[in-house]
Amino acid sequence: MIPALASLIALQRLDSAAEALRRRLGELPSAEQEIETTINSASAAVEAAKTALAENQQARRSLEKDVAVVDSRLSRFDDHKAAVKTNHEYTALLHEIATAKAEKDAVEEKILLLLEAADGLTADLKAAEAALNDAKKTGQSARTALGVERQELEREIARLTGEREHAGAGLEARARVTYDQLLKQRKGLAVARLVDGHCSACHVRLRPNVEQAVRRNDSIVQCDSCQRILYFEPPAQAPAATA
Repeated sequence: MIPALASLIALQRLDSAAEALRRRLGELPSAEQEIETTINSASAAVEAAKTALAENQQARRSLEKDVAVVDSRLSRFDDHKAAVKTNHEYTALLHEIATAKAEKDAVEEKILLLLEAADGLTADLKAAEAALNDAKKTGQSARTALGVERQELEREIARLTGEREHAGAGLEARARVTYDQLLKQRKGLAVARLVDGHCSACHVRLRPNVEQAVRRNDSIVQCDSCQRILYFEPPAQAPAATA
């Protein structure tokens, strides 16, 4: 294999590795945003649970005021008993008392239901707060891991960039320009293998004379279809059988 072709293959491998790292580096902000979304969702659940519990408490306080109003009415009715002079007035007063007590019983029933609901709402709030705490702890660990990964990715990309400069140092300007143009035009893949007579990138079968030229690896040959630079990698030899 001619040195220029070997250099181009090395360049492609370095560029492919660096591009994979850059893609991962580009995914990190989204991963960090997912962490924030999870924490925000858990925080919203806590606020919703607090609101539900507060509304329950407010409703109970309102009903307790209603009970106090009814108790005040019943107290006045008791005071009026001594002033009643006729059976008709007494019967009417008893009716008022019975109505007030029924009203009070209904309100107190609602209060009991709210108290029962409050137990569940309190449990929901505790569960939401625990989930938020877990989300924050998990999120912090994940953020730390992503930060470490970002540093490692940036360090590896820098290393590959340095190796790339070294790998392409001996290339002729024309070959380097062709490679760089193809790298941009062909989505980061400028060099491809010959596999079973086909370009492994565009999968088009090569003409026999082009295939033979590629197999020799003694010149820069481009695919007739996609224009990528082609090379041939002989199959690995199977180990000799032992007697």
